[in-house]
Amino acid sequence: MKKALLCIGNELRGDDGVAIAVGRAVEEHLPQWKVFFGYDTPENEFASLRAYEPDIIVVVDAMSGFKEDKIEFIDLSDERTYIYSTHNLPTPILISYLRDICTKTIFLGICVLLENVLHFSEGLSESAKTSAIKALDKIKELDALLES
Repeated sequence: MKKALLCIGNELRGDDGVAIAVGRAVEEHLPQWKVFFGYDTPENEFASLRAYEPDIIVVVDAMSGFKEDKIEFIDLSDERTYIYSTHNLPTPILISYLRDICTKTIFLGICVLLENVLHFSEGLSESAKTSAIKALDKIKELDALLES
């Protein structure tokens, strides 16, 4: 099974880079996953994703509006679902485009405090570092389910 991870975020905006940290951890601990770093413009990775032809795509991004340490797979199949993203392309629209590439596309949201992404600052807060580790664990759990 071909598994892809699309990581969205800007490392110069503090905790907004949490998904990029998750992608690096997945590269290190789950080599059977192909990681695509979309940074601020995830649509730039669509051609590479299409060429890879994955069986599943997991989109990872920071989100706000929920409890700070919430890390959860979220079903965005309902177009009325709104996730507050720090990027220009609304997450449900991004997911709908990706489903044209791979019907099994899911979103892994990592909640961060909005004030930790509004200004330029390098590095993750301790809370975001912990959340990145928890997100890696969730991807490992998903990987085990996909392999069984």
